[in-house]
Amino acid sequence: MKKTLLLASLAAAFSTPAMAEPTLYGDFRASVVTGDLAGDTSTDFVNNASRVGIKGSQGNDNLKAIYHLQMGANQDTNDTTSAALTSRFYFAGLQGSMGKLIYGRLSTPYKMTGVKQDPFYDTSAGLVGGGSNYGYSSLINGFSDNSFAYYSPKMGGLSFNASYTMADEATQKAGAGVGIEYAAGGMKFGLNHLMLDGAGTNVALANGTDSATRIYAGAKMGALNVNASYEMVAQASGDDAKFTNLNATYNATKAMKLAASYGQVSGADGVSGSAAKWNADGSNVTAGAFYNVLPKTTVHAMYTATSLDSGTDKNGLAVGIKQGF
Repeated sequence: MKKTLLLASLAAAFSTPAMAEPTLYGDFRASVVTGDLAGDTSTDFVNNASRVGIKGSQGNDNLKAIYHLQMGANQDTNDTTSAALTSRFYFAGLQGSMGKLIYGRLSTPYKMTGVKQDPFYDTSAGLVGGGSNYGYSSLINGFSDNSFAYYSPKMGGLSFNASYTMADEATQKAGAGVGIEYAAGGMKFGLNHLMLDGAGTNVALANGTDSATRIYAGAKMGALNVNASYEMVAQASGDDAKFTNLNATYNATKAMKLAASYGQVSGADGVSGSAAKWNADGSNVTAGAFYNVLPKTTVHAMYTATSLDSGTDKNGLAVGIKQGF
């Protein structure tokens, strides 16, 4: 009996940490749009950032190694400028009682706090057809190369985050970010700050940005959830761009969620490059409904109307689906 217990103890002491089976998953996201959203045609079929990925971990709750690879999936391969699969992110990291540290190509904490607030993220709301809705800056989109991000555990409702993005070229400078959030009793308050360099950093979609600060809040009251976001983005040109988004969701039934948002952008018209898609002065109203047909299949219908200070309006209807596996 003693020998059996001894052998069992030795086996436990020298056993390798548990390794979870890799998880393969996918998310088909697309919508049919009409009006100004369809461009030169009366209707259009839009890819709303469909993706496939694989993720896994090794270890236990005290400490585990994690990895996550995700690729964008394009359902319109007749477009010769788009490959069937494109890079989104790939990171590894360590997670345990002291928090989570990840490194690789990833989303900054600044971005992720915005993603979690936007009920229309990766739909045809706004101007872009994927990513954040109007009223969030370009910094709530894209993936940053050669980056580190740390998320602390919650301590009495308080948590911290930090990020560091290394320079890729001699002409670039590193980018860094810090953030704090307090959540308790259905309320949430947070602040994130990014320290960049207008001459160029490796932080995703930071074109011409010196620094950015985002203040946000949220309140959950039964079936109603309300969020507010305000960003102040200092540009290398000397102008300060301001981004505001107010949104609310209401769980009308167990399967149906109603959502609405108001977005406003000012002082951002000087931004050029790929970031300009989100940084155009004006205002937007979006309203829609999401219905869960199956546990991993959601259909939605929405109306989005953007009035730009340049005199251009972009209004239209979108009917879409999100189907996961």
